[in-house]
Amino acid sequence: MSTNNLQQISAAVLSGVQLSYNQLSKDVPLFSLQELFNFEGFNLNNYCKTFKPHPHIQSLLKEAQEFGRQYGIWLDSAAHYISCATFLYPNAGIERMRAIVQNLAIDYYLNDTMGRDIFAHLSPAAQEAATQMKKRMYQLREDLYIDEDNATPVEQANATVLEYIRGTAPMSWFSGFLRLYAYHIYVAHKDCNMNAAGRLARVDEYIDSRCHLSGMHHVVKFIEYSEGRFLDWEWLAANGIGEQLERLHFITAAIGGLMNDLFSFEKEVIRNNADSNLVMVILCNQPGLTLEQGIRRAADIVRNQLIAFLSLMDYVRTAVQQAAKEAPEQAVIMQSHLQGLERCVQASWIWQVHTQRYKSEHSIFRETRAALTYSR
Repeated sequence: MSTNNLQQISAAVLSGVQLSYNQLSKDVPLFSLQELFNFEGFNLNNYCKTFKPHPHIQSLLKEAQEFGRQYGIWLDSAAHYISCATFLYPNAGIERMRAIVQNLAIDYYLNDTMGRDIFAHLSPAAQEAATQMKKRMYQLREDLYIDEDNATPVEQANATVLEYIRGTAPMSWFSGFLRLYAYHIYVAHKDCNMNAAGRLARVDEYIDSRCHLSGMHHVVKFIEYSEGRFLDWEWLAANGIGEQLERLHFITAAIGGLMNDLFSFEKEVIRNNADSNLVMVILCNQPGLTLEQGIRRAADIVRNQLIAFLSLMDYVRTAVQQAAKEAPEQAVIMQSHLQGLERCVQASWIWQVHTQRYKSEHSIFRETRAALTYSR
C-alpha cells in the first residue's frame, strides 16, 4: 500500500473518530469499561477486591521524585504514572521496589518526552537527538558501559538503576530482562504511527507489538525480581510447564497493554492524533465500523485475553500442584509467581481506574470521567 493511501486511510478514519467522539462526549459517559470487560461468571470488580497496593507507596514516590530531580528527568505528572509500580508489586521488598520505581520514572520521562504519540510532534532536530540517545540506550550491553562524558542525564540514571538491578539478581535473569527492556526502548520511543511504519498492521500484529511498546514484557519479568524469587526454566521444561507459563506471561502482558489502549484512547488518539492504538488499528483495518463498534471490538479482545488468562492459570496451577511433592521448593516459587501474575492483571485494572493520568472532564468512559467517582 502506497504512502498516499496510508495517509488517506489514517486521516479519514481519524477525522471520523474525532467527529464521533465530539458527539459522544457531550452526553453522559456512553461506556463502562468494566461492563465491557466482564463476561458470564466473571466480574472484574469482584476479581480485584482482594487487591491492595504496596504499603510504602508514598515514601517510594517521594524517593522517586528525588531521584528524578537529581538527574533532571522528573516530570510533575510522573507521580500519577510511576505509582503503577506500587500496584504491580505490592509484596516487593523496599530496596527492590525502589529500583523498580526508578526504572519506571526513567521510562515515563522517555514516554512523555519522545513516546510513540509524542515523537511525531517533535522538531526534526529533537527527533534526531532522541533517536541517537535511544540508540545508545537500547544498545547497552550487560557490562552497562556508557561514555560518561557524552551520556545524557537520563542515560546516566538508566545505567545507575540497571547496575543495582544487575547486582541483586541472577545474571541469567538479568540478561533476559535487559533484552526485553532494550527492545522496549527501541520500539516505544519513536513515531509508531501508520505513516512512519509504512504499512497498516493487522490487529494480531499490533497486539504482539503492543506488548513491547507498553513495556509489559519486562514489567512481567519484574515479578520475579520484586520478591527475589527467580524461576528455574529447566525445571519448568522438564515438568511440561515452560511453554504454558511463557504463554501465560504473554497474555498477562497483552491484558495490561491492550487495556491501557482503551484507557489512553482519548490522550493518544483524540488529543495527540495518533493511530498507534488498538481502537484505531481496528478501525483502519475496517473503515466501515463506527467508533462505538471499534471500541466494543477492542474491549472484546481484552475480554478474550482475560478468559484465556483464567483458563491457562488454572491449568498451570494444577500442574504445579502435581509436581509439588517431588519439588516443594520449586512449587513454592511457582505459587508465588502465579500470584504475582494475578496481581499484575488486577493492577492493570485498579491502577488505571485509580490514577489521574487518564481522567478527563468529557471522557466517554465512566471510569475516566473526571467528574464521576468510581467505586470498587
